[in-house]
Amino acid sequence: MFKPSVSISYQKEACKCGKYLYAIGGYHSTDTGCPAWGTSDPSDIRFIGDHLGDLVITYADGTADTVPLILGYTLWLHSTWMETPAPFMGEGKDDALAARLMETLSLYGAWDRRERWTLRVALRNQAVTAVEVVGNPAKNPARPVLSVYTVPWGTTEDQPLKKGTPVFTEAYVTDEETLPDLGEDAPAFFTSHTVDPSALPMERVREDLDAVCRALHTFDEDFEQVPTFEIPDNYHAYRVSFSGNPLAEIATGAVYHNMKNLCERTDPDGFIHTSYKNAPSWRYDGFGPYVLNANSYYDAYYARDCARAILTLNLFGQNRKALDSCRLGSEFMMAYPRDGVTLGSIPVPGHFSVMCNKPYIYSQLLIHHGWPTQYTPERFGEECGNLGNQETDGHGLMMMGTFASWASAGKDPAYVRENWDYIRECVKWIIWCFENPELSFMKDDLLYGETEAAMNDYTLYANIPCYLGLQGYIEMAAAAGFADEAALWQTYADRLQSGIDKGLTDGEGWNLEKRGFSHDPVVTMLADIYGYDTADMPTDWVARSRTVYPADLARTVEFGYYGVRGGIGYDHSMMTQNALLLDQTHDASELVESLCRICYAPRLPEPYLVPEGMAIDAEKGIFRRQGDLGNLVQLAEAMKCFHIVTGVSPVWGDTVKIMPRLPKGWHVSVKDFPLVNTKATVDMETVCPTDGTQSMTLALHGEIPAKALRIRFGPFAPDCETVSVTLNQIPHTLPTESNGDASWAWLTVKVSAL
Repeated sequence: MFKPSVSISYQKEACKCGKYLYAIGGYHSTDTGCPAWGTSDPSDIRFIGDHLGDLVITYADGTADTVPLILGYTLWLHSTWMETPAPFMGEGKDDALAARLMETLSLYGAWDRRERWTLRVALRNQAVTAVEVVGNPAKNPARPVLSVYTVPWGTTEDQPLKKGTPVFTEAYVTDEETLPDLGEDAPAFFTSHTVDPSALPMERVREDLDAVCRALHTFDEDFEQVPTFEIPDNYHAYRVSFSGNPLAEIATGAVYHNMKNLCERTDPDGFIHTSYKNAPSWRYDGFGPYVLNANSYYDAYYARDCARAILTLNLFGQNRKALDSCRLGSEFMMAYPRDGVTLGSIPVPGHFSVMCNKPYIYSQLLIHHGWPTQYTPERFGEECGNLGNQETDGHGLMMMGTFASWASAGKDPAYVRENWDYIRECVKWIIWCFENPELSFMKDDLLYGETEAAMNDYTLYANIPCYLGLQGYIEMAAAAGFADEAALWQTYADRLQSGIDKGLTDGEGWNLEKRGFSHDPVVTMLADIYGYDTADMPTDWVARSRTVYPADLARTVEFGYYGVRGGIGYDHSMMTQNALLLDQTHDASELVESLCRICYAPRLPEPYLVPEGMAIDAEKGIFRRQGDLGNLVQLAEAMKCFHIVTGVSPVWGDTVKIMPRLPKGWHVSVKDFPLVNTKATVDMETVCPTDGTQSMTLALHGEIPAKALRIRFGPFAPDCETVSVTLNQIPHTLPTESNGDASWAWLTVKVSAL
């Protein structure tokens, strides 16, 4: 029995005799499987089979019986179960698995998703003096799961039942074979499901619940015998293959299936669905069962999600799809000038809202459901909903995606001229924010936001992409001959940079309280524009990211190198990209291999797709999907991680850079792989170095305007001064330079020499 850190006693009368204790309810006081999005903190996770407390029945002679309160046996959750939970019901039902859970779940009415659940416990032939419930202090919150509470599950007209409320509503000690208001089938149920503390069937319960968990979750042992992933013979595009250990094999399957999924969910007109068609969902706070064909966000074109997807499409050679999506997003953006809306009697320029195809959904619908905003009727009258919402990060990221797509297509000035109205409108919005701070809430040259990345705040995640997008649009304007506009826009870019430098820093580093999402976004966003060599990025910004890196990583390390709070993209993938780009090789290896585990669920639908979130107990080695499978922004960020690992950096200057960042023991092979921002492809094979040596084969095919090719070998031990490498079987002895926690060696050759 758990030490009674929290308990509630029940005494209907001072002393009561009877054959049975009937307890109405059986829910945990926190009716969720985890916090929203998931977590890697075991104290916040409830897995089926978890021992979450004890029911203690005390008798008149001072003795007591203890009933373990186990999720799936004497406790259950409404979360997700009240829908049509797969694989236990509906399409794809597993009859054998359902039978095992039905046999074990001892709460009458729970399986059938009734409003009222009942636990029956056999009593000794003695008077009961108290019924007490004690929560498990290892779980947060360690609250009791039984109390006398007069409101049944659900709601009443005058008193809604909130999550976190203890919801065992009543307890009765009686000789009755069943309570009078239970269903006709209650006697038959209790014939096989009465809990007898003197003969608890714990071995069977554990076996049955272990079988259920095995079907719903992934375990450490699943990563030990991963089948070699074979790319289908009929796949005629580029090839990316990782090998060297089972997790590397998962990476190969993840890249293939997620990129295939991303391409298939991109419609011919450029609409990228944030949820793929018929995507299942484990719900944000679910506990294992899932909902098939949830289509959570299938009908939505999210600015942030689609922008990140556009950038990833470009990385993997899908420039046409990226350009089409940029065009469609721009059409959505023009809703505001097209509708002629005003704020403060001033016309509202076009801008990217959260759901671009539903531009007013936040300001005209979600604010009535509690979404925080400063755009209230008291402040702005009838015009308060005309802005849509301030998805500042989405606006900047869409600009970055458009610039990257233009660059990848060859930087054609004609494209800029053909799309000038869209390009100019994007910048017009940023200028409007500067010039109308009483309307935009811009302050100290920082852009304000009202969505997840800047919840009524001024953040790095919102401001950095607007600055980078603005710089990209300045280059586009100059290339097309719009010199006056480019010069004007630069003045605003300079002001925004100054605002970032002054307002979002803390000493020598970034202010991590102003990140916007879970991690410092600066270096990884710079990589979208400058490539994968931090030496090509703004020096002071990279230095700030290096300064805050240890603090930024700390919580991820604490829970086994899994950062899964707030989505796989915003948390784990972003931290992985930072570790890779800053050459923190130990951390990067751990994080990349953790990402592989996150991507793999061999007994579930689409076993290689990136989930939106995860609940992970690293110590026990249990992994559970959360949220929307294949959620767009999470998928796109994860694929960016694997692209950085290959080392085929986008070409932004006059030098091609190949700089693999492989986990220890990994091998990478790419064939016909796009060399971004050129018309060339790459064939390359290499393996993570051992004993100060490394070999690589490399070939470039197609038109390459760059004059030089720089290849980085490593990582090597920090104290290694010279290394032996081979390129295409030609040996070289090279000096090293330190970066991050390792040493690296550069070899420069002429592109024409390959």
